[in-house]
Amino acid sequence: MRNNKYKFMAVVAFMFLLPFLILARHFMTGNKELEKKDALTYMEMRTRIVANIAADLLRLNYDISKFSSAEDFISASREVRKKKLESRIKENPSIYSEFSVLDASGREVLKTGPAASKDLNDYSRSELLKAVVSEHSSSGAVEYSEYTPPALVLVAPLANGRGDKAKGFLLARMSLAYIGEIVRVMGRNSPGNMGFVDAGGQVISDSLGHSIISPGIKAPAEVLGAVDAASAKGLDDFKNEVSLKGRPYLVSVANISGTRWWVFEVVDAAGPLNYTASFWAKRVIFIGILLILIFSFISYELAQIWLVSGHSNLDVKQSGNLEA
Repeated sequence: MRNNKYKFMAVVAFMFLLPFLILARHFMTGNKELEKKDALTYMEMRTRIVANIAADLLRLNYDISKFSSAEDFISASREVRKKKLESRIKENPSIYSEFSVLDASGREVLKTGPAASKDLNDYSRSELLKAVVSEHSSSGAVEYSEYTPPALVLVAPLANGRGDKAKGFLLARMSLAYIGEIVRVMGRNSPGNMGFVDAGGQVISDSLGHSIISPGIKAPAEVLGAVDAASAKGLDDFKNEVSLKGRPYLVSVANISGTRWWVFEVVDAAGPLNYTASFWAKRVIFIGILLILIFSFISYELAQIWLVSGHSNLDVKQSGNLEA
């Protein structure tokens, strides 16, 4: 009798659990897709905000055109130029580390700054200077060092207008530690990794500190793929779910206006993206399973009362009638 009791409850539980678990699986799959959609939307907003902040800071603190295009600087003597540049360094020593003035051929004629060496360099054959000459506008590249934060080396022509012939060039070496602090602050609330990637696909700074451990490290393949896709489509921002080695990732990238740099955020989508929503969904399913087990026990008790007891009473009445 006891074995029949457990068999009955098991059969009842199985009959209700089977369709419930099928529906629960669809429910969890749908909830996961909603989590991904919400996460991508949130990531897109975050990367766009960081890109706008970075663009504003670059224009505010890393723009040397006010010197390179100013007539009083272009026509000034060597000593006056040096004083102006030294004054700029004193204004913000955490960013500006070195200024150089190059002649029309690309050779240094003036150098100043705490990190500047006494030797004058020749940049006439550098790719950076060639880009400035061909484009008639400023151009920059990121330098990576093992012991110091990445630095932006920016070269601008000494000319009043874009079409004017350059009378020389202004070179500035500026620390990007200030810019990198943005992703470290914003990335604290990221479930993945947030950072900046330069035009060559190298990570300038990231919230997990990979760029500190390995300066000049290449951005993850999923990030580079998203950047290439956005560039090919002419988009300023792009978000997508990608699969790498069988593992899903959510990626969002946004271009920093006026540069070929990108802000990225990449999240491993294999785990829960929203712990609150995931916990709520699992709790609903657990409660449903628990209720089915409880109702299977109740079903057995009701069967005992309504069917077994009723059947016993009927047998007693029939026996009484026969005896009569």
